[in-house]
Amino acid sequence: MKAASVLLSLAAAGLALAQSAPTPIPTILGIRGANSGGCFSATSMNLAFSANNLKLDFADMRASVTPTDSYDSEAAICVMTIELGAFPQGWRFGLSDVTYTGHAKLVGGARLHSFAVNAYFQWEHLKNNEPIDEPTVKNASGSYLMNIPEKIVDFGKTGIYDSDFKVNIPNGNIAWSPCFTGQEYSYDDKMQVQFQFQAYLTKEGFPKTGSGVFGRATGPALTADFKVVWEKCDSAQRNSWGQFRMGDYESCQRLDPSSGTDGQPTVRW
Repeated sequence: MKAASVLLSLAAAGLALAQSAPTPIPTILGIRGANSGGCFSATSMNLAFSANNLKLDFADMRASVTPTDSYDSEAAICVMTIELGAFPQGWRFGLSDVTYTGHAKLVGGARLHSFAVNAYFQWEHLKNNEPIDEPTVKNASGSYLMNIPEKIVDFGKTGIYDSDFKVNIPNGNIAWSPCFTGQEYSYDDKMQVQFQFQAYLTKEGFPKTGSGVFGRATGPALTADFKVVWEKCDSAQRNSWGQFRMGDYESCQRLDPSSGTDGQPTVRW
């Protein structure tokens, strides 16, 4: 009898674990980068999205300072956006932490001072449809799933540093994505997450001696690995979602070439 109870308990635990993430998970429809320094995020990265993690390998996220540099600090910054599709009905996701791994070589007082990360989820929804009348108008809502402006590590503070590193940054206040209906993969909805990653290198206080390089010599210069968590939810509540809500976010109207637009674009914000 006891053996049967143990088996039932194990089976229940296994079932709970199996239900900890939906099937399917969202797919990545596209990636684009913008406003980056020391990084070519859209063209030189690998990205993998699974039920439990979102992993990004940056091939070219690098920064350096030398004694001859007139500046004391340099930041490597990557800004990139992923567009998502194929959403699971009745689920939402959040990011519980991110782990940075990479390599730094620091001498003469130079330090890898800090890391930063943020992830902003934006949902654009077509306001006027069935039928679509012109101009088409979109509303937008957004929330920060994660926003950590500074995680101080100060590698190199105690002397020469030439080592791989692993830095975990917990998300102390998990915010959730919208609750998905499963119908978002359409013209009416566009869902995307914008990420910003930053590593800050400095030789402040040691301008004549400090020398440092951030980034691996081979392989990805930096890896960011997010832990993804899921929660079941009521998709009827999604219309009230968002820390930021923008009505009439975008308006688009087809213009007749003969109407004399004076070279103005046909999409206006």
